[in-house]
Amino acid sequence: MLQRREVTFVVHTVFNQIRRLTEAHMNMAEAERITPMQGRVIRHIKRHAEQEVYQRDLEREFCIRRSTASAILQTMERSGLLLRKPVAHDARLKALVLTPKAEAHDDLFRSALDRVEAIISQGISTEEMDAFFAVMNKFKENLQKNAAVTGKTAHCERLGEEKE
Repeated sequence: MLQRREVTFVVHTVFNQIRRLTEAHMNMAEAERITPMQGRVIRHIKRHAEQEVYQRDLEREFCIRRSTASAILQTMERSGLLLRKPVAHDARLKALVLTPKAEAHDDLFRSALDRVEAIISQGISTEEMDAFFAVMNKFKENLQKNAAVTGKTAHCERLGEEKE
């Protein structure tokens, strides 16, 4: 049987496998389970603990629409993972603040993500990993150019680059 050489097909199937692998490595009771996306949101907020994080920061970081970010954050609020706190300098903005429950989940998520990264990157050299991120960034740039033409632009961060 021939392998399909369609980028969208391969990315979709790999994404599904990564999501299932991440969920399998989370080691949480079903009632306490958080999604990989919620774990990434917690991780992002914790990584930027020295500054205020807003919904728009998540939209940019994860290249998601406002409605998607809003739905994720509403679910996390209902689950007791975060709070939205008004900020003094702009009444329109709400800073995202993690609860102790979210803080506790972060260590579990981080170790699960480390295990998943180790599994999927086995046998891949630094050069191959650099090539992977270079190609993925070109895909993103192509998609952003198309979004600009269709009027549905979104600012996204470059993949594979460490942030300060």
